[in-house]
Amino acid sequence: MRTLPLLLCALLGALPAAARDAVLVKAKGKVSVKADGTDKFVKTQEGATLLYGDTVRVGKNSVAQLTMGENAAVLVREDSEFLIGGSAAQTELDFSFGEFLVGLRKKLTQKQSFRLRTPAAVAAIRGTLFWGKSDKKTKSSTYAGFGGQVRVEAQGQAVEVTPGKTVTVAFGSAPADPVPSTVTLDYAGKFMVDGTLQGLETLARETEPGDAVAPAPAPAKAPAKKKKRVKKAAKADAEPSLKPE
Repeated sequence: MRTLPLLLCALLGALPAAARDAVLVKAKGKVSVKADGTDKFVKTQEGATLLYGDTVRVGKNSVAQLTMGENAAVLVREDSEFLIGGSAAQTELDFSFGEFLVGLRKKLTQKQSFRLRTPAAVAAIRGTLFWGKSDKKTKSSTYAGFGGQVRVEAQGQAVEVTPGKTVTVAFGSAPADPVPSTVTLDYAGKFMVDGTLQGLETLARETEPGDAVAPAPAPAKAPAKKKKRVKKAAKADAEPSLKPE
């Protein structure tokens, strides 16, 4: 007699776990979802649970903020569309096009992975915070790192995107070499809804000191050496000038 109640409890306990994989915690404007196995997008509201296999579309002048379990937050800007794939341990977001800001609150374990796929490349997240965009017309992708590393792969080649660097991948091409980024942390404000970034603002503050302080020591030493050389040269010029007098 105990077998049936235990089985029912196990099944009921498993269902919410699947539903909690992704939650639309905040939304501004129009956010629609196409359930797996259907062909129609339906407008959804804040608090909606999203299942693996669902496709999310973020309309014009809109923002969607999702949490993926307790570990990750995915913020998506207007004119974006992506599929939620994988599983709780092996998450994969497949962006057809759009712009996103992704943050990990905890370091992934060896059995976990978090990947973002676009028509041009696949980004494997290793760091805590990064930004990306997949162009709808050209299908090219651009990534900028704010904390940790992101490995970007395309056409059998890979590059590491580190804080302060940007990588662009043209559709059908290998990733270009990383270059200094023009995407600053201030840009994250464009993903804000009701004054929140779902905790990613904390990750942003944690990455700022490292980005600012790291390059400072090198230029500080160079001027000091030049000043010493100038002083020695001045003494050498002064001694000969006194001899004629």
